[in-house]
Amino acid sequence: MNTELVEKAKNIKAIFFDIDDTLRLKDKEFMPESVPKIFEQLKSAGYLTGIASGRAYYGIVPEVRALGADFYVTINGQYVQTQLEKEVFANPIPQETVETIVQWAKENGIELAFVGSHDIAITSWNEYAEASLPVVYGKVKEDADFYKNHRVFQLLTLSFDANALQLPESVQENVRLVKWHTHSNDIVPTSGSKANGISKVLEMIGLTKENLLVFGDELNDLEMFEYAEIAVAMGVSHPELQKLASFVTKNVEDHGIEDALIQLGLIHS
Repeated sequence: MNTELVEKAKNIKAIFFDIDDTLRLKDKEFMPESVPKIFEQLKSAGYLTGIASGRAYYGIVPEVRALGADFYVTINGQYVQTQLEKEVFANPIPQETVETIVQWAKENGIELAFVGSHDIAITSWNEYAEASLPVVYGKVKEDADFYKNHRVFQLLTLSFDANALQLPESVQENVRLVKWHTHSNDIVPTSGSKANGISKVLEMIGLTKENLLVFGDELNDLEMFEYAEIAVAMGVSHPELQKLASFVTKNVEDHGIEDALIQLGLIHS
């Protein structure tokens, strides 16, 4: 850890964490015992803590909720709430855009999941949903008309090859694809990101990005890494994310978050 980074860390007042393969291993459903201890230490020291996840709040597992983060930047930054579930920021996808995507999906044999602020539904459960969704949301109810009666903050494509998909040109100014699984892409607003959601929190409490430290591992963390003063990538992180990282720490199972925070001087062993 270089001295310049340790010096920058003295200005940190808010720390946001991705969940999957950052705070815990998604596939193994494992969170190291060091993580709850870290949150206790950070709170005692007066740091603001936050979760920044692609998951909706109802998809956040109980052991992560139990950490008691002050803010939850969910659905890749599209919906932000406090620990007490008070809405801070909401950025739903325009209804006309959702309808265009629904029609495109029907024409191309693609199933969709609609991610709302408090619920999720799928057009039809298939093998690609079975392969990708249970580890995050469990078995999702079928409701092809969900979008007609709910704000939709994100859609998920469910198909054989997520890389092969391209959205209609008519919606590409409004939304973009972010791959998160072999069989699934997130469809999120082009202006939306975890960084955007976090910025709303910082504005509300009177902090700036110079006061922000983030932890992450995947492509949906790119904007967050570009935005934060200090960005720490987990050891298993995507190579593109590591290029933006201030520091690359150890893996989840090797207590990477704890090690990084100790080296930065924010907590003690």
